[in-house]
Amino acid sequence: MLRVWKIFGLMLVSAFLVAAHVPASHADTLADLIKGAKKETTFRAQWSSSTLHGSKGLKKIIGRINKKYGLNLKPEFTPGPNMQRMMGKMQRELAAGQPASSDVYTGNAQAMLDAMTAKTTPVMSIKWADLLERPLKSEPGFNPIVTGGLGIAFASTLVGVVYNSDLVKGDDIPRSLADTLKPKWKGKIASTPYAAGMREFSMPDLLGREAMREFTKKLSQQIAGLMRCGEMDRITSGEFLMLVLSCGDQYVNLAQRRGVPLGYAIMSDATISHTRYFAVPKNSSAPNAAALFAAYIQTVEGQKLLWEIDGYDLHLYPESHQKKKLDKARAAGAKIAINSPEWLGSFKGYRKNQKALQKILKKK
Repeated sequence: MLRVWKIFGLMLVSAFLVAAHVPASHADTLADLIKGAKKETTFRAQWSSSTLHGSKGLKKIIGRINKKYGLNLKPEFTPGPNMQRMMGKMQRELAAGQPASSDVYTGNAQAMLDAMTAKTTPVMSIKWADLLERPLKSEPGFNPIVTGGLGIAFASTLVGVVYNSDLVKGDDIPRSLADTLKPKWKGKIASTPYAAGMREFSMPDLLGREAMREFTKKLSQQIAGLMRCGEMDRITSGEFLMLVLSCGDQYVNLAQRRGVPLGYAIMSDATISHTRYFAVPKNSSAPNAAALFAAYIQTVEGQKLLWEIDGYDLHLYPESHQKKKLDKARAAGAKIAINSPEWLGSFKGYRKNQKALQKILKKK
């Protein structure tokens, strides 16, 4: 009986600790957020080691946040699964009454759609606009704040083809999806296990589901294997000459600064801007610091640091490097889509189609 009461007591303590952090989602001002973050000491982060420059990037960001807001946060980084799997992990942790593995979540539009449509969403609803130093404007067809305040966009990255610029040159550089199907590339290129880019090109207002399934079937006969988006060494080593399609251009933006032989081609079929989001898990152990982390990245210095460490920024800000690329594509008459959970959710068969594309690629 004593053991039962001990277990029950631990459960009550755990519930209290989680509940004690809930008010972070109701912070009225940035000052409130800073005040709450000063009571939190450890900031845990879990995402891909290629996201935000992994442990080194986290330390740099937290260092800037500590200095700017007078905090003393200690960063702890653990490499984690891909963005959609991490969202699923957060849902399981919440259901089990466990603290979130990561105090802040960083993910894509697909994962945020999962958060929006979950029976019980694992992330907090936050009044993001009230916590930012400067206004974050929306544009036609795209709101950077996820429906219900479940997340906030922090970066934009363009879908395209990564290629080894030492081995793919001139007229061989692909300009359209059809170019990647040329016989000369058979057995020399790769794709991703999650059908990056192809799932968005399937949207009804772009190329459509049937067209992309046919393309994916043909591509599956071309590829020599599958790789994750951040594994650029597999391109530079010559193991694969191209990655069709990449999750975004940030990896190449970073690599080119170091003189690494990588090139990036945007497809003439359409230009897709992937969006990256921050969200705060309901069971975050440092929810104030997590929301402050997301708010800091929206500042001028935060966006500059983001470009420095991860090779992208948010196209909605006037100083954005990604904005210049999108403006250039618009000026050339390109068809452009800004990826968001709301946009993906408008395609009722999106998840089913994504799984179908993944199945086609994984058969290889």
